[in-house]
Amino acid sequence: MGNNVRWRMIPTTRAQCILSLIAGVLLTVSGLWQLFTTSVRVPVLEVLVAVLGVVLIICALIGLASPGSRGGLTGRGPNR
Repeated sequence: MGNNVRWRMIPTTRAQCILSLIAGVLLTVSGLWQLFTTSVRVPVLEVLVAVLGVVLIICALIGLASPGSRGGLTGRGPNR
C-alpha cells in the first residue's frame, strides 16, 4: 500500500477521532457494565455493543496515530 491510501471508516478530522474514541469507550463500558451487573441479560446485544465500542476505539486511535489515513478514498478534504 502506498502512502496515499485513505480508509473510509476512519474519521476525517482529529475532533471526530476524539469523539469516536469517547463514544467507543462509553459503548464498551456500558456494554460490559450491563453484561455483569443486570439480572435480566441479553448477552448477545451486550457483547455486540461492547465489540462495536472496541471497533470505534480502534478506528479513532488509527486516525489519531496516522493522520494520513483519515478521510475518503478520493484524497479530497482537509487531510489531503
